[in-house]
Amino acid sequence: MILLLNTFIKARYKRFHQRQQLQDWQVQQVDKHLAWVCRHSPYYRALQGAKLDQFPIMNKQQMMANFDQLNTCGLEQAQLFECAINAEKKRHFSDSTIGDITVGLSSGTSGQRGLFLASPQERQIWAGNILGKLLPSLITKHRIALVLRANSPLYGTVNKGPIQFCYIDITLPIEVWMKQLDAFQPSLLIGSAQALQLCALYTGKYSQKAIQPQRIISGAEVLTPADKHWLQQKFNCPIHEIYQCTEGFLGCTDQQGQMRWNEDIVLIEKHWLNAEKTHYSPIITDFRRRTQPVIRYQLDDIIVAKQDSGIFEAIGAIAGRCGDCLSLLGQGRQKGCKVPVLPDLIYRAITLKIDEHCDYKISQLADDCIEIAAEPTYHQRIQQALSELFAQQNVLPVTFMFAPKPVWQAANKQRRVINLCGS
Repeated sequence: MILLLNTFIKARYKRFHQRQQLQDWQVQQVDKHLAWVCRHSPYYRALQGAKLDQFPIMNKQQMMANFDQLNTCGLEQAQLFECAINAEKKRHFSDSTIGDITVGLSSGTSGQRGLFLASPQERQIWAGNILGKLLPSLITKHRIALVLRANSPLYGTVNKGPIQFCYIDITLPIEVWMKQLDAFQPSLLIGSAQALQLCALYTGKYSQKAIQPQRIISGAEVLTPADKHWLQQKFNCPIHEIYQCTEGFLGCTDQQGQMRWNEDIVLIEKHWLNAEKTHYSPIITDFRRRTQPVIRYQLDDIIVAKQDSGIFEAIGAIAGRCGDCLSLLGQGRQKGCKVPVLPDLIYRAITLKIDEHCDYKISQLADDCIEIAAEPTYHQRIQQALSELFAQQNVLPVTFMFAPKPVWQAANKQRRVINLCGS
C-alpha cells in the first residue's frame, strides 16, 4: 500500500519543470532498469552493460517465441496460457494467477495472443499511476466501472478506501450487463469506444435510472472525434482517453484534455512511417516492468505526431486498428431489434477456440450473412466459435460464407472484424 501511495503522489503532482530534466531522468531510470533486467532475464543476459540502442527491436511474435527465456521468474508460456485461458473460459478471473504473479491474456487483434505478467509490486505501481493520472478529484468517493471483455486481479488493485470498483462483463447479453451498470451508477466509466457507445444507447432501457458519470475514459480502440463529440453530448461530461494495452500503461489524457505519453513510466522511440515525419509507430521501453521486460517493443499502432510546449510529449491521435461492430437480428426478447456484437467478443471467441496463430477476417455482408476469410482448415472452428457467441448474444442464426486467407495491404488499416452492410 505504501508503494501504491508513493506512486500515486508522483503520478499526480508535477515533478519535472523542463523537458530536458525529464529526459535526463529517463536516461538514469533506463540505465538502472537495463542493468537489473540483464542480471535476471536469460534472454538479455549477454547484453549486460549495453546501452539501449544496442538492444534488439522486439515485437509480439518475437516476445512469444522467446517468452520462457525473457521473463525473469522462470515461468513457462504453455502454463501461463493454460492458466489465463481457463480463467477466461470459466469467467473466474481470480484464478488468473501463478503464485503471486497475475497473468493476463490479450484479445488477439493481431492474430496472435499476447501475455501480460505483473508481480504484486508491479500491480501496486500500475494502480498508483492509474489513480494518480485518471481520478477527477481527490476529495470525493469514486465508483469506477470497467466495461471490458475480461477482468483481472490487476484491476482489483484499485478497489481501495474511497474507491469502489465494478467489472462489467460485456460477454454477457447486453440487457444483462446494462442492468448491472445502471444499478452500479458509476462516477467514472471506463471502456472501449464501442462499448461506451452501447452504454450511451442502452442505459436506462432495461432499468429505472440511466447512468450519469462524472468522467468517461475511452481505451482499447480508436476514439474518433465524431464519436467523442457524440458521447459528450449523450453524457454531458468530459471524455478522456487512455492508451493501455498488453504492453503497458502508455499514455492518457491530461487534466487539460491533451493526450500524452506517460514518460514517467515509458520511454518512446519513433519508427517514422513517412518522409514528412507526421506518423510513426512507437517503440516502447517500460522502465517499471521487471517480471516481463518490455524493452524496445515496437507496436503496430500508427501515431499522429504532435509537438507542443508540454513536458510530456503530446499524442496527436492514435490511428490504430479498429474493427466494425456487427449488427445482427435479435431473437427472444430482442426479436425485431438489431443486436450489436462487439469486435472484442469476436476476437475472444476465436482465440479461445483456436490455440495456434490464425490469420482471419470476419465481414458482415448482410443482416444475416457473415463471411469468414481464413485458411480452409480453420473455417469450421471459426464458424463454431461465432455460432456459439451469437447464440450467447441472443441473435438469430446467420448464414456463413467462406473465403481464402485474407491478403493485407500495408497501406490500408488491417481490420479483422468489419461491417460491410452499413447496418
